[in-house]
Amino acid sequence: MSILGNALKKTSRTMEDLSSGPGIAPDYAFPVVAPVVLALAAGVFGTYLASETGIALVRELKRRQRLREKRPDSPSLRGSPTTEEIEADGEINPRTLAVRLRLGSRLADLEPTLDTSLRHKELRNGQKRIKSRAPGLKGWLNDRRITVNYSTLVRYKKLAQRLRQVLSLDARLPLEWLLPGAVPEVEIPPDLREAYASAKRRFSRMLREHPNFSRLSRHVEDKLGVRQLLAVRRARRREKEERWVRRRLAKNARANAAAVAKRGKYSVKLAPDRVEATKQELIRFLQARDLPRPLVHLRNKVIHWMRTEACRG
Repeated sequence: MSILGNALKKTSRTMEDLSSGPGIAPDYAFPVVAPVVLALAAGVFGTYLASETGIALVRELKRRQRLREKRPDSPSLRGSPTTEEIEADGEINPRTLAVRLRLGSRLADLEPTLDTSLRHKELRNGQKRIKSRAPGLKGWLNDRRITVNYSTLVRYKKLAQRLRQVLSLDARLPLEWLLPGAVPEVEIPPDLREAYASAKRRFSRMLREHPNFSRLSRHVEDKLGVRQLLAVRRARRREKEERWVRRRLAKNARANAAAVAKRGKYSVKLAPDRVEATKQELIRFLQARDLPRPLVHLRNKVIHWMRTEACRG
């Protein structure tokens, strides 16, 4: 509050000078100077509060930025996997189910330790705005000698993460220790030995019943309800597409009816055999065209409509 104290001292001296000056009487000095003093005091105090609030806000933003940039260490007992281990797994060809699960487990353990914080751009007025985000796992893989496709690695990682959910595996136990023939590299704590043995038995039985990657993925998705969720989403999307097709066909029918009504007596009525021949020609023409995937469903709807009794000449 030293700024406010100095300002009040200066204003008090100014008030004394004005009240003792030759041009202003002492009785009229206070009404003239009081508004000036109050305005000056309010401005100084407001500036002080704004500066203190701004400093606190900047400190809070910096603290949040440090928290975002600070990446935690891997909670696994074996620690974060090394680059050499992941590159060695990526170079194995053909990759068995055990190799895929081990690679996915190591990528899942590595991902939390990578930087995914926001990157800011300095503007001309001194402010910052979000420019991009750190590359994370994808950027880390691009900088290494790994020949496996990124989407394939993401599938391995997702399966490893879902297996941990199904087995209720503790975060300190890596999934690769459950693989057949795997030996823990460090001693397992006493409080985790029973959970480790139970998870290993369940995982071994799961591998015997589902020996390949696709069957194991479907089994895990069924356990977690992922396939049911995806089926519901597909049904909703299909229903939305059908509503759009119905609205489009209804709109076209209204437009055709308006055009026929506008033509009136000048409209040409085709013979029934000619109408049927024309419809068959149109159907053959539509079936022979290579259309984009979003339009294939619409084409099938139009062909079905033309083959029904609703489409008359």
